[in-house]
Amino acid sequence: MLKTPSIEQQADEIIESLDMSQKAQLLSQVIWETTSIDHFDKRLNKFLLADGPAGIRRLKEYFDDDIYNTKPSTSYPSPSTYASSWNKDLINELGIHIGKEALQEDVDTMLAPAINLKRSPLGGRNFEYYSEDPQLTSELATSFIKGIQSQGIGACLKHFALNNQETRRMNIDVRVDKQTLHELYLRAFEKPVRVGKPKMVMTSYNQINGEYCASNPLLLDILRRKWGFEGVIVTDCFAAHDLGKGIAHGLTLQMPGEPKEKIVKQIKKLISSNQLTEEQLNNAVKRNIIFDLDAQQNHSRRSKYDRDSHHNFARQVAEESMVLLQNNNNVLPLNEKQNILVVGELAQKPRFQGGGSSHVNPYKLEIPLQELKKLNSNITYSQGYKLNEKTDESLINQVKEQAASTDIIVVFAGLPDLVESEGYDRNNLSLPDNQNDLIKSLSSMGKPLVVVLANGSVVEMPWRNKVDGILESYLGGEAGGSAVADILFGKINPSGHLAESFPEKLQDNPTYLNFPGNQHDVIYGEGRFIGYKYYCAVNKKVAFPFGYGLSYTKFNFHHLVTKINKEIQTATIELTNTGSRAGKEVVQVYTKFLDTVGSPEPLQLAGFKKIELLPNQTKKVEIKLDPKVFEIFDVTTDQWIQQNGKYQLFVGESCLDDSLSTTIDIKASRTRITANHNLGDILRQNPDIYSELEHVFQKHPKSLGFLQMIKDDDPLKSLSMSSLMTLNTLRRADPTLDEDSIASILTILNRGDNKHAKD
Repeated sequence: MLKTPSIEQQADEIIESLDMSQKAQLLSQVIWETTSIDHFDKRLNKFLLADGPAGIRRLKEYFDDDIYNTKPSTSYPSPSTYASSWNKDLINELGIHIGKEALQEDVDTMLAPAINLKRSPLGGRNFEYYSEDPQLTSELATSFIKGIQSQGIGACLKHFALNNQETRRMNIDVRVDKQTLHELYLRAFEKPVRVGKPKMVMTSYNQINGEYCASNPLLLDILRRKWGFEGVIVTDCFAAHDLGKGIAHGLTLQMPGEPKEKIVKQIKKLISSNQLTEEQLNNAVKRNIIFDLDAQQNHSRRSKYDRDSHHNFARQVAEESMVLLQNNNNVLPLNEKQNILVVGELAQKPRFQGGGSSHVNPYKLEIPLQELKKLNSNITYSQGYKLNEKTDESLINQVKEQAASTDIIVVFAGLPDLVESEGYDRNNLSLPDNQNDLIKSLSSMGKPLVVVLANGSVVEMPWRNKVDGILESYLGGEAGGSAVADILFGKINPSGHLAESFPEKLQDNPTYLNFPGNQHDVIYGEGRFIGYKYYCAVNKKVAFPFGYGLSYTKFNFHHLVTKINKEIQTATIELTNTGSRAGKEVVQVYTKFLDTVGSPEPLQLAGFKKIELLPNQTKKVEIKLDPKVFEIFDVTTDQWIQQNGKYQLFVGESCLDDSLSTTIDIKASRTRITANHNLGDILRQNPDIYSELEHVFQKHPKSLGFLQMIKDDDPLKSLSMSSLMTLNTLRRADPTLDEDSIASILTILNRGDNKHAKD
């Protein structure tokens, strides 16, 4: 019996049958589908792509210019919403649901997830991104990718990399130091690539340190070589600035591509001028063919899904993601006997998603006011404000008149559609003036006042200390209306926690002076200190911290035990629900390196887990810590190294909750030494190395003298200079040292001791 050739074997056979013109055509995509290629080989077909991260945006006609003329599908909560669930299992299930819908719609790949970090709260696309933290982002994105791809649908991880703003995103040059690049922005992508194994990665428009992302060496050096990515690398729309250089660095597909004649001519010219080799061309084409053949295998799995079931799941995601920010005097939950005044146009015209490529035509949109009235017949409504208009005092006065005879006021506030969208950044963090004026006026009445927010990202709340309750519903998708109602009335216990910091005002943000940059570049001057890493480092008060979220019950964290060695790093605690109702809590573990010399090290989220407990129930919770939190990216050796020394480790319910804390001491194998490391750092990171240095310097008395001055630890005697000297500096100061002797010394010092070095 003949064995069916593997996909890779088939790809090799197909490539051998193609001429250069045909290969060139396989590098282009036509809008939402690849070029028609079945006339090349009957085993090939078009593969179809669709947005997005909050549901399927499938155009009714693929060449329609109206991006909102789409088929109805489930509109799930925005990524900024469901990231606040901190629930990896839930996000995996979300991916599964979206994958099932993609199967029915004949979509082969979903252009999701989008995981750029929220460097600035002004980012116009922040509603589409997960978090300001790379650890939380990478964990949730990995779960999402695995969920989608479990259904045979490809996931496209985007936008690689540093697509952290919309302003001039198609040409802006991001200037970022190497340590920040690796420890923040690339780290968010690493686990989703290595573990999630997406079928596709999309490059971003911007430049990174002078090179456009679609042709940046990072594609080859990091994505391909270090992380082992074997899939398709596709450009964002019209982002292939240098196709030859891009293909040489690992790019395989340009979107939407160029006319057939143009790309064929371009590829032939690149080959003939030796700017591109035929091997590089074949590698790119082969990856596209493998992707296509793999997609064909899944066509037989097409099946229908239950729309109502998916709508109900969208509600579940929203319910677990909304964040209770304030609940003074237990004003919430509401009850069915209260006379409640609901205020705000957003209660009748909900804002449930962001604008741009993630926009979804909802299957069934719920209206918050209608859902609230299902739970309480004593609800009245007052408009209070008009979206996109100025303050109307007559509307505010109407609210006050109605409020006089009610028990409690619930205001629906938020950002209008035009404020948050792909294509532009926000100008400020303010709610519209008419909403702030309304809330401020109502807060003076002495009535209990609850504010429900609908926004995709951070907003300032100048009135927060004057209201009793605040529910951050974010953009809750098509079922957000019932989710809000269920939380307000206590049918659901809120369990969302913020995946981003809420500063008191925009000027407090570390990127304030460097966002969005000038006409040509943007300088990431804040370095590694974005979001909570900055606020905690400088002890800056925030409105609501990263990781924060309230519940209708109480939890107690106790009995912290850590296990840190080469094989495993865990933190175990006992968690008790001390309240009177069941609830879910997010257990968060943070670490901070204490033995710093010079600039402080940022606080890091090391691990997390969401736990559900019944009243008075206690569970032992073990959390595996990300080994990366005990490492730094060493720009001298251009690799990750473990950082020896003392760390504070604490467990709590936000980045500010360090009540359960311990100190751990990391003693790792020796860090790799180069001629550009100074003696002070060498000894600090490798306390056991002094005797070896003393031995190798026996033939070099002057260098030995510098070393001994460091041991004396007498600044007046050593002038503090010895510890600053590198081996290269010693070579210039000590005539007995030359390049060969330095190389020999490094060989001795690094002998078998750099096994811990990371990719």
